[in-house]
Amino acid sequence: MPYPESSAEPQAPPPTIRLLFFAWVKIGFTSFGGGAVSQYLIQESFIYKRKWLSAEEYANIIAMSQIAPGINLIANAILIGKRLAGWPGILVSLVGFVLPSAAITVGISAIYAEFSALPRVQSALATAFAAIFGISLATNWRNAGPIFAGNRKRGPAAFGVALAIMIGSALVYAVFGPAVVLLYLAGGLCGAFAYRHSAGKKRKD
Repeated sequence: MPYPESSAEPQAPPPTIRLLFFAWVKIGFTSFGGGAVSQYLIQESFIYKRKWLSAEEYANIIAMSQIAPGINLIANAILIGKRLAGWPGILVSLVGFVLPSAAITVGISAIYAEFSALPRVQSALATAFAAIFGISLATNWRNAGPIFAGNRKRGPAAFGVALAIMIGSALVYAVFGPAVVLLYLAGGLCGAFAYRHSAGKKRKD
């Protein structure tokens, strides 16, 4: 499977406030399945369909959202809204994304409270989780693609460092379970050191 194409610049002009609002409303009404599904819909809408963001820009937004405390999807909406339409973009992004999702969540939670004990409901939820897990894999592949593609362009050393940081972080977290923010800081420092070393070698050459 090829990596998603990355570009430093968006491929289409920024949207109007109205278009941005209704893009988020559509995502808010259709993002059943949690964060992975919401991320997939955001990618489809903002990167591949409307081309308001590049895959590389979105990967950077994801990185910033993961570092920030709280709900990552709210941070996504804030950063995307600010990037595309400034402070008004933040407002319409939050309202368009959060209100439909919150209303649907309240309704579904009320229904679940009534029927959660039924065996068929439990079986259906277990099957739905398998589908959501598959979507999560596809979403994470799209998020990782620009990272790999960008580092491949910088050379084998940069690609190897990115791969080592990714695998090393997963192993350290699985074995030792440190605070996630420590892994972010360690990975960032390793990446910065590798970039500085690579840039120094190029200047000497």
